[in-house]
Amino acid sequence: MNWEAGAAIAEIVAALAVIASLIYLAAQVRQNNELLRSGSRQALVTNDVTSLSANFQNADVFARYIAEEKLSAEDQLRLSFMFALDLRNREFEYFQYTNGLLDEQTWLAYRHVVLINHSTGPGRAWWDTIGREIVDPAFAKLVDELLVDAVPDDTYRRMTMWANNVPCGKD
Repeated sequence: MNWEAGAAIAEIVAALAVIASLIYLAAQVRQNNELLRSGSRQALVTNDVTSLSANFQNADVFARYIAEEKLSAEDQLRLSFMFALDLRNREFEYFQYTNGLLDEQTWLAYRHVVLINHSTGPGRAWWDTIGREIVDPAFAKLVDELLVDAVPDDTYRRMTMWANNVPCGKD
């Protein structure tokens, strides 16, 4: 075998090695992306559990809010903390969505919490005086656009009334 044939074989082997390396790297990138999505999803769940736990501890404030009772300064502060926590979670989810780590359907479901919290009179007032200032401007713009023609959401009210017409016990 001459040098030219040996060089040609070496080039073929090198090309095959490059192809194998590219296939391996593609598999590693895919696996890394799956790990990132999984980590992101875990962070979202953790954020939601934290918010729900905090909301549970402040159920009395939400009950007064739903009943449209006058809220004390302490109640307003507690509700502000809850709104801020939920808003930060939505902001995090928004950036996960824009970075491709969260699918559109999931983002739209999470985004609905913005309407739940801020489409009512007091919720909108909180957004206008406090909320807009504590988030990224791009996210604030999205929330403003979402709230333009938003109908006041009654999710909190429905959460307090879902069992009113449901019989309890055995039939």
